[in-house]
Amino acid sequence: MNDTSIFKLIIIDDNVSIHHDFIKILQTETSNKLEQLNADLFGSESESVLPRFEIDVASQGEEGFEKIKQGLAQGSHYALAFVDIRMPPGWDGIETIKRIWALDKDIQVVICTAYSDYSWEETVAHLGKTDNLLILKKPFDNVSVRQLASALTTKWHLAQKTRDYTANLQQQIVDRTLSLEESLSLVKSTFESSSDGILVINNNGQIIDYNQQMISLVNIPKEILETKRQEAFLNYTKDKLINSDDILKICLPKDKVDEISIDAIKFKNGKIFECYSQPHKLNGEIIGRILDFRDITKRAKLEEELEFQAKHDILTGLGNRLKLIEQIKTAIQDSSRTKSQFAIVFIDFDRFKLINDSLTHSVGDELLKTAAERLRSTIRPDDTLCRLGGDEFVIIFKKISNKKDIENRITDLIKLFTEPFDLENRKVTLTSSMGISVYPEDGKTVDILLRNSDVAMYQAKAFKGNNYKFYSAEMTVKTLADFDQEADLRQALINEEFALYYQPQINLSNDKIVALEALIRWHHPTKGVLLPIDFVPLAEEIGLIVPIGEWVLRTACKQNKAWQDAGFPPIRVAVNISAQQCKQHNIVDVVEQILKETKLSPEYLELELTENVILSNLQVIEVVSKLKKLGVMIAIDDFGTGYSSLSFLHELPMDRLKIDSSFIKHINSSTDDEVIIRSVITMAKNLNLEVLAEGVETEKQLNFLKRNDCADAQGFYFSKPLSANEMESYLRHPERQIDLTQRMIVEREEN
Repeated sequence: MNDTSIFKLIIIDDNVSIHHDFIKILQTETSNKLEQLNADLFGSESESVLPRFEIDVASQGEEGFEKIKQGLAQGSHYALAFVDIRMPPGWDGIETIKRIWALDKDIQVVICTAYSDYSWEETVAHLGKTDNLLILKKPFDNVSVRQLASALTTKWHLAQKTRDYTANLQQQIVDRTLSLEESLSLVKSTFESSSDGILVINNNGQIIDYNQQMISLVNIPKEILETKRQEAFLNYTKDKLINSDDILKICLPKDKVDEISIDAIKFKNGKIFECYSQPHKLNGEIIGRILDFRDITKRAKLEEELEFQAKHDILTGLGNRLKLIEQIKTAIQDSSRTKSQFAIVFIDFDRFKLINDSLTHSVGDELLKTAAERLRSTIRPDDTLCRLGGDEFVIIFKKISNKKDIENRITDLIKLFTEPFDLENRKVTLTSSMGISVYPEDGKTVDILLRNSDVAMYQAKAFKGNNYKFYSAEMTVKTLADFDQEADLRQALINEEFALYYQPQINLSNDKIVALEALIRWHHPTKGVLLPIDFVPLAEEIGLIVPIGEWVLRTACKQNKAWQDAGFPPIRVAVNISAQQCKQHNIVDVVEQILKETKLSPEYLELELTENVILSNLQVIEVVSKLKKLGVMIAIDDFGTGYSSLSFLHELPMDRLKIDSSFIKHINSSTDDEVIIRSVITMAKNLNLEVLAEGVETEKQLNFLKRNDCADAQGFYFSKPLSANEMESYLRHPERQIDLTQRMIVEREEN
């Protein structure tokens, strides 16, 4: 097609936003960029990769039908229609397509559906077998829509040209036959003027005539044609073809000798011809065949290029999802026939996003290309390697004998990545997680095999780096359970199923409460009370930790202010802040707004951050500084368990260190932990920081902390976390704090 080609498309969908999506996808600068790329690769005279489109839209099948009908009446044909399968209350997609094809049987149609209203077999039963129909599953991506639009309009355009040319050829043959009776010289002149190579043979295997273009086009010696023997022509041509039988089917058809056939033949030198084989009739009787050869090499190469682009990944040159699905279907057919097995290996690179974010996406692309080459180097000729997108690759292991065979091959894959990659003058080690599903025990369809290998891959990813897992049915059960919990967790905020419990923090010099730590609990409707360890990791993974954290902060501040208004002595409430909350650009504004809403003075709010949260993101230090300026207290939680760099401590505007309970637990049993505790207390004093010990449960632990001048403590020795009502009752009896140690001993005996 040339640069002026414009194809008419129609989008028939009852969703107006879908109209906008198609228009946005198909009328974008991307087309111009691809056309420029095509010109750069194949020269300025090459045909355009993507045509230009004139797009009409319709919200109902009947409306689209009328527009197509009107276009036909005006001589303006639509090349392609994207038709939604559901368009209530009018015609559905099947009825619409039937009506459209009754008007124009040549229009290309893509059914767009997110549902399984009709199976492919039912669709064929309704619409008949045709190559003018494809199905596009929603949601679709831009590349798929552009590729479909380009390939199908190109196909329509070529079909139009073929029909026009065939009709023209038929007319030429009729004219030439009639003219032969009137003027042999006129026929010969027309015969020689054709740009195609033409060969006429009779039923006795003799060459009746040929034109000069036939000699130059096929590059056949004139002497062979002058023998008048069809056999000589066939023997010469067969040696030049990739498939020698192609020319025999054209010249010596076994059936339907009275019909026109159009076949493509490929030469060993790369040339591709399209051959029109036409019965040669005289007075209604077939006396031979007329063969018309046309060089379609350029057009065929372009079609192959479009086919390759549709099924291959541009970055790595590997097959894409379409190619993978095609190959899995073939493997299923072959394995079903031979009663054999094959394996799907789903590969995902670990921490690839970190590489992309740290070294730029272009470096990440180079890494993917190099990794793809390494993978390609180790697979067998019968195997298939495809890239699904991002850092996800899939390998089909064919001809496997047993599980051990698969494990050996997986081990070889893992070894590929033991050697670091050279990226931007850095040595980068890339690890992977792999999930394996095996046909037929792990699935008998493409979707199930891919899904199960994906599930297994995520199980492997949990074990961190260069691990693989075979799929098992238990994995699906766990995955479904995770989905259920995610749904429950999202509903928990709406249903107000969360509650805060409060655990007192005690000053060891006077046994007074100095603060309360707010601890979240989930009152699950069927599982009972769940601790943070049961749901916070999932909340962080799915992004719910931010709204949950904001709810905790608001609820704790509101409760603390209510206790102060009720006349209780003012104390701090401590709230944990997650890493994701710290990364929110508006975290400081959120804290300030909540303090204003609840009217809680900032000095009665303490924000606890783990050392890993701070040191894993240096921008957090700036956030902490801004929070400190609001007047709140800042504490480092779980101190000693992360990868602390002591050089950062003097840069942080913090007030307290909380020694992790794992150190407190080993008092009187681990000298090393006691040394660490003393060192932290001494260091904190030198930095003018308060120190609180978490997880105090015994009197021996308490006495050790007092002897070493630890300021505050928290743990079950003093009190378990209490509900708001229980905490209020606790605060109403200050006499309980006079001899706290003795009180706890009595309470333990009572319990």
